[in-house]
Amino acid sequence: MFFWLKNKKNNNQNKKISQKKELNFKDNDAKILLQEIKDKFGLDYEKQKLVTLQKIERFAIKNGIGDFRELKAKIDNSIELQTRLINMLTVTETYFYRELGHFKILLKLMKEKNIKKILCVPSSSGEEVYSILMYLQERQQADIFVTGLDLNSDEVAAAKKGCYLERSLHLLPKNLHTKYFQRQEGRYCVSHLIKKRANFLHQNIFDTSFLELGSFDAIFCRNMFIYFNNDKKVKALSQIHTLLPIGGILFIGHADISFTPEGFIKKISNDGNYFIKV
Repeated sequence: MFFWLKNKKNNNQNKKISQKKELNFKDNDAKILLQEIKDKFGLDYEKQKLVTLQKIERFAIKNGIGDFRELKAKIDNSIELQTRLINMLTVTETYFYRELGHFKILLKLMKEKNIKKILCVPSSSGEEVYSILMYLQERQQADIFVTGLDLNSDEVAAAKKGCYLERSLHLLPKNLHTKYFQRQEGRYCVSHLIKKRANFLHQNIFDTSFLELGSFDAIFCRNMFIYFNNDKKVKALSQIHTLLPIGGILFIGHADISFTPEGFIKKISNDGNYFIKV
C-alpha cells in the first residue's frame, strides 16, 4: 500500500469508504494502470508518478473503488468513468495571446500559403483558438476558420462556452476586452463575431478518427508533446503530418521536441521556429 494512505489526514478523509471497502492500492497494479493510460492516450506520468498516483487514488476512492485493479477494470468498461479520469488528469491553465511570435509568423505566411483552415491541438479551454482569430481579425484577416481539439471533454465544453475570468486576459490589449468580449456574471465571454469561426471537438490524437478530420493548412500543436515519451511523440507527429498538405505549416512549443520531425523541414526566424511539410 502506498505510504500516503497511512497519513492520518487521508485516513480521516477516507474513513467512511474504508469502513465499507478495504483499500488496497498496490504498486504493481498502478504500473499496469499507468501503462494503459500511456498506451491509449499518450500521457506519460513517469516523472510525476507519485503526484499522479495520489490524484488517481483520490479519484478511485471518491468513486467507491478500493484498488487500482478494480479502477482499471471499470474504466475499461465505462467510457463515462474513463472520460472523467482523463479530465481530472489533464486540467491545464492557459491564457490569451500566449507566445505571439508564432502568430506573427502565421500572418506573414497567410497569403503565400493561402492559409484558411487552422487546427489547434490541444486547444484546452479555447484561449489559443480565440487568440488566433482575434489576432488575425485585428489585421484584416477574417476569412479564417479554426478547429480546436482536446482530450479533456470538460475543457472542450468550456471552450465552446467561451467565458473566462479576467486573469486569462491579462496579456490581451485592453481595447480588445471591450471589442471582442461581453461581460456576463463576472466573466468575459467571447463575442459571436469570433465564436462563429471556431469549432471545438473532443478528440484523442491517437484514435483513427483523428485522421478523418480532413486537411488543414496550418496546425498549432504547442505544449502537448511534453506529456509524451519519444515513441508517442513520433506517433503523434505522424498523425499530424497526415492532416497537412505539402507545404503545410506546423507550430510546436519551444520545449516540446528537440528534433526535426520526419517529413518536415525546420525554419528559423526571429519570431520563433516552425516546420513545413515536405
